[in-house]
Amino acid sequence: MKPILQISDLHVEPVGKLAYARANTARRMIELTEWLRAHEEEYSAIVVTGDLSCDGNIDSYHLIDAIFNSLSKPCFMVPGNHDRRKPFLKCLPHFCPNVFSEENLSFSAEVGDYQLFMLDTLQPGIHWGAVPDAVMDWLEAELEKTDKPTLVFCHHTPVKPGMGYMDEPFGNGERLIDLLAQKQNIRLCTGHLHRPVATLAKNKLAVVTAPSVSLQMLLDLTPKGGDEFVFETPGYAMHAYLEDGWVTHFGQFPFPSDFSGPYPFVNTINPDA
Repeated sequence: MKPILQISDLHVEPVGKLAYARANTARRMIELTEWLRAHEEEYSAIVVTGDLSCDGNIDSYHLIDAIFNSLSKPCFMVPGNHDRRKPFLKCLPHFCPNVFSEENLSFSAEVGDYQLFMLDTLQPGIHWGAVPDAVMDWLEAELEKTDKPTLVFCHHTPVKPGMGYMDEPFGNGERLIDLLAQKQNIRLCTGHLHRPVATLAKNKLAVVTAPSVSLQMLLDLTPKGGDEFVFETPGYAMHAYLEDGWVTHFGQFPFPSDFSGPYPFVNTINPDA
């Protein structure tokens, strides 16, 4: 079966507005759409792991809806800390079907031989993520029902990457890692870090993070790191299930990048609703 394509951290602004006063993310969506159409035979579904909008404005969600509705492959989405649940759910309900609740947009989906779980880790007004107890209970019960190769997607990562500002808490992180580590043929796939990152959480669970479609985070492994972006080549993650289990490849989009920066992120905490 064909792999699952993961993209993340689009930070879309409406046409005519630049993200962080520098990035034309609306234009980037045109480039992305062309690439997704040209490569649609290479993947079975698309998963977008949060920060679709830069500030949760409804115009950006209308643009995202128009773009992804034009594609032929299934697409699933979860919010990130820059998104707002109400307009997200209003504009994009077909990309997050049968959600856990209006207060948490977690859901599951089957794609051929694969089982996917999408976890909403958004905490309004807070930069870092969490999985509520009730959602953890639901996830635990659902995992018991499947023996398919499984991918679990969410925006935030429960692993500290060593970039000071991004070494954040994660509510129920230990419980999530412990739960997923009990199952074979499973992988946790996240966003938020704006870089390709791979680790073995608590030495027992593979966690991989997709790079950003729009803005790459400056690689700064110091206490002051994690708060600046650069215009490096954008990328994606491709998750393939092979004879020995899940394998993740990181690819690059052939979009123009001038490698300028670093520039500071501003207003990084998500909206309040």
